[in-house]
Amino acid sequence: MDVQLILLYLSPLFLAFIGWEMLYLRKHGAAYPTAGYQWKDLFANATLALMHQGGDALTAIAIAYLYDALWGWRLLDIDLNLWTLLLLFLLQDLCYWLFHFASHHVRWLWASHVVHHSSERLNLSTAFRQSLMYPVSGMWLFWIPMILIGFPPEAVVATVLLSLGFQFFVHTQVVGKLGRLEWVFNTPSHHRVHHASNAKYIDRNFAGVLIIWDRLFGT
Repeated sequence: MDVQLILLYLSPLFLAFIGWEMLYLRKHGAAYPTAGYQWKDLFANATLALMHQGGDALTAIAIAYLYDALWGWRLLDIDLNLWTLLLLFLLQDLCYWLFHFASHHVRWLWASHVVHHSSERLNLSTAFRQSLMYPVSGMWLFWIPMILIGFPPEAVVATVLLSLGFQFFVHTQVVGKLGRLEWVFNTPSHHRVHHASNAKYIDRNFAGVLIIWDRLFGT
């Protein structure tokens, strides 16, 4: 399977959950005033998603070539097994946290990331609201250390994309708190805080899959 197409392969699942959420909010939308679907907002999210995927497709070959070239300078030859895959997952999640944190504190990166925060609504389709300019602003830079350590570029990219796939499911208001899972994982509850406009919530909860980095770094 071409790892670059992971999110495309998952798109039917994403669309099915969006359809379910739309139906749920038709009956219960009064309880979630900023979650309901509006066609204008949905169209913007879908258009931005297509532009984002197009931008990634145009730059994927160049980034793949760069990753492969840098892998030639790797420090270690890491064989993939249960333990190294776990380490790959943890390091990738930390790199994502660093990227997300930087995207809220470095203006050059925020100029791309602000697109994701440009809607006043939050539902599953908001996950599609991504920037065309991520390849230009340098999102791909944050995973270079993993390749230089010795993780195969294809494994790094696959892990990044699977993480982004997971993050689709935290863009919802209809899932409440998840008990003890809240201590370890990024959840819809945590990510609602990240998208909130309350002053005390600004620039909080940068988690990808695990919330442990925000707990460790005080965010």
